[in-house]
Amino acid sequence: MFVGKNQVRMHDMDMAGLLYFPRQFRFVHDTLEDFMSQEGMPFETLFYEKDFMFVIVHCESDYFHSMRLGDDLEVHMVCKEIGRTSFTLSYQIYREDGLEVGRAKTVHVTIDKKNRKKIPIPKLLKDVLMKHYSRDS
Repeated sequence: MFVGKNQVRMHDMDMAGLLYFPRQFRFVHDTLEDFMSQEGMPFETLFYEKDFMFVIVHCESDYFHSMRLGDDLEVHMVCKEIGRTSFTLSYQIYREDGLEVGRAKTVHVTIDKKNRKKIPIPKLLKDVLMKHYSRDS
């Protein structure tokens, strides 16, 4: 499991003073970017140096409790499935008081950057994902 840190900021809020619902995906994506950087594969390396990338083909999110301006969040990320060309990441979002406030799931497909066709997950990426693979959580 990888744990990302985030905070609800003013630009995340709606007019009711609560988290604007699509902003939960910002926390999820920020966690993925931090994870990839920690594993030595920052997104800028993927974009500029590698011949593959991965794209989101499905995402879903559940909201359990309010998130308010200034809330510190922990986003727990695990890899739930690894297929031939795709992988699934699962996220649980907690406020600083330990309350689970949301969950999300993203499904990614690896593609060749030149022709945009799906390809088998490269070993380099698969090895990184396997370090955080868990069917249980």
